Amino acid sequence: MGRLNYSFDSRYLFTFTVRRDGSSVFSEDLKYGVFPSVALGWNMRNENFLSNADNITNLKLRLSYGKAGNEAVGVYRTFTTMRDVQIPFGGATNIAMVTDRLGNSDLSWETKESFNLGLDFGFFNNRINGTLDVYSATNTDLLLSRKLPAASGFSEVTANIGKTSTEGLELTLNSVNVASTDFRWNSSIIFSTNRSEIVELYGDGEDDLGSGWFIGEPIGVIRDYKMVGIWQEDEIANGDHLDWDPIAKPGDVKVEDIGGPDGVPDGVITDDDRVILGQTAPKWTGGLTNTFTYKNFTLNVFIQTVQGALRNNAHVGMASDEIERRNSFAEIGYWTPENESNEWRSLNKNSNPHGYNFPVKNNFSRIKDITLNYDVPKRILDRAGLNALSLYVSGRNLYTFTDWIGWDPEERSIGRGSNNWEINYPSVRTVVFGINLTL
Repeated sequence: MGRLNYSFDSRYLFTFTVRRDGSSVFSEDLKYGVFPSVALGWNMRNENFLSNADNITNLKLRLSYGKAGNEAVGVYRTFTTMRDVQIPFGGATNIAMVTDRLGNSDLSWETKESFNLGLDFGFFNNRINGTLDVYSATNTDLLLSRKLPAASGFSEVTANIGKTSTEGLELTLNSVNVASTDFRWNSSIIFSTNRSEIVELYGDGEDDLGSGWFIGEPIGVIRDYKMVGIWQEDEIANGDHLDWDPIAKPGDVKVEDIGGPDGVPDGVITDDDRVILGQTAPKWTGGLTNTFTYKNFTLNVFIQTVQGALRNNAHVGMASDEIERRNSFAEIGYWTPENESNEWRSLNKNSNPHGYNFPVKNNFSRIKDITLNYDVPKRILDRAGLNALSLYVSGRNLYTFTDWIGWDPEERSIGRGSNNWEINYPSVRTVVFGINLTL
């Protein structure tokens, strides 16, 4: 790696960096990549035209461009591996070797090309200060796991695929709201938002339906039917379902019949009726921290929010067992002939014949942390022969404001067939009392 820095009169700043990285997860011919970057800075506060602007403490404009590499794949992905299995043959158990995972010797670096425009600012002796960054990035040769047809003998293969673009904004704002002799109140706000989309996959302009990748959409999206209610007994009795969903029964999920390419309902629910409902990554996130200090007391409150993400909710999607029993959340009122819910399906195992996955927004705002600290005055410490003593109480994950039904909006998948069933666990609310003592 090499770096060149240049500064003129603390006003104009220049940095050039180039690095050559190698990774053994790739084959010998493709293991190295070269990634340069350049950054410019203009410290406007030191210019003559702002010399008398006493209310402007800091004002700096930043511009940068660069490439970075990503080699985040497991080892031996370039090799086709094998595993041993036991098979009966000739009246005895024999050990055989079968192919386990398909390798790809053409794997190489994923490259991210990014452009960033930033502003650092401070006003009124930095009582208001922060940073604002606007960026765009293009990722090429993404390292992704591509789904394969079952006829190939493999379910997936890691490959360099396509191109994505991302545009976003990040803001950090700090303020000193009150600063008196005994009382001080500081605030900090963090906001981040971005929009990404797939620009290209295989060069043919086609989507990859099997992998769930669609040109013009983010990598992580949910494509499913539009649920429009629950089929009721009177609708089935009147035959309302016959020209819409002929197999429907009372209590079944009612999904919209969108039809073929012309958008005309065709009287049958097929995969063509699925549409992209949303993205799995949040559209924006934020955090608010307030710190209050009164004499020897300090109170810190941190609230976070995540908005705009969509995920499948298996809690409300799972049905009952063979005799229609199930432990579930109290607020879910499943459909019964007596409770004609138009939101929750019947507990009958076959009441979701089209495999709707119940995607819902998992937006939430959470009181993430509250800490109250008291520093024992020095005069008391001197009498006790102590250097420092503070008492504190801290609460974490105290309350979550959300419409999500389940343990936690950020919980892992609860599907028993998933690899993380055993480690799935909700966020824990904790309260801690502590003493910090220095002798």
